[in-house]
Amino acid sequence: ARNAFRLLRALQLRKAVLVEGSPGVGKTALVGALASRARVPLVRINLSEQTDMMDLLGADLPSAGGEPGQFTWCDGPLLAALKTGQWVLLDELNLASQSVLEGLNALLDHRAEVFIPELGATYRCHPRFRLFAAQNPLQEGGGRKGLPRSFLNRFTRVYAEALGARDLRAIASKLHPRLPLATLDRMIALLALMGSASAGTPLINSQTSGRGGRGSDTSGGVKQRGGGARFAAQGGPWEFNLRDLLRWADLTVSAVADRPAGEGAGQGVQLQVDRSMTQQQQQQQ
Repeated sequence: ARNAFRLLRALQLRKAVLVEGSPGVGKTALVGALASRARVPLVRINLSEQTDMMDLLGADLPSAGGEPGQFTWCDGPLLAALKTGQWVLLDELNLASQSVLEGLNALLDHRAEVFIPELGATYRCHPRFRLFAAQNPLQEGGGRKGLPRSFLNRFTRVYAEALGARDLRAIASKLHPRLPLATLDRMIALLALMGSASAGTPLINSQTSGRGGRGSDTSGGVKQRGGGARFAAQGGPWEFNLRDLLRWADLTVSAVADRPAGEGAGQGVQLQVDRSMTQQQQQQQ
């Protein structure tokens, strides 16, 4: 809910909105849900180092059914959206090339327009057009780079926090009503333990001593162990979030279509363990 409130507050300004956060925290889903509630079509464009302005704005293409050598201008997804008042989400902004960043300047500043040299025409943004962008932290690697401060200042920046256990439970139970809540709680607890272990956080016994030496389990039934080597030390940093939980839930439900859904959760454990191991470690098993 906090991420949604932050995004709504950012929309009070006419500036473009940049949503930043770790993979799997729901940046794209959050913008998509807001567009759905506003009943505005959302155009999602995945950027990369190979993306150029022609991919966004359009190009002259051979005419369908036309004569040989006849070309017709075809609008790109960004140009079509700003002309008709749709919302646009530019995903993986910090993977875009410098030429794309420079080409977006006129769209992001006070001019709110784009110039198409091939047509010799300038198009101003529709009043309902809104531009969103999303990016993962630089630490994720994969060719991501730090964007110039002058460029980032053209956005209202929103940081998307990782979802808490209550949020994960609410979303997963809504999408997978057949999954028992007790099983879902244990899955969430295990993901939290794996995230803490991969980050190097010391793990302690989650059971607190009570009367008669019996403890109360506070981790959804998943026991923690102290000491030992750091979990998933190679290939990190690892993060376990909503995306992992939903994949695990999908696997669990699909694997036990004719049985109680809780019986297939063990397959998801192996899925998460395999993800945390290098290829060499998997071959040694």
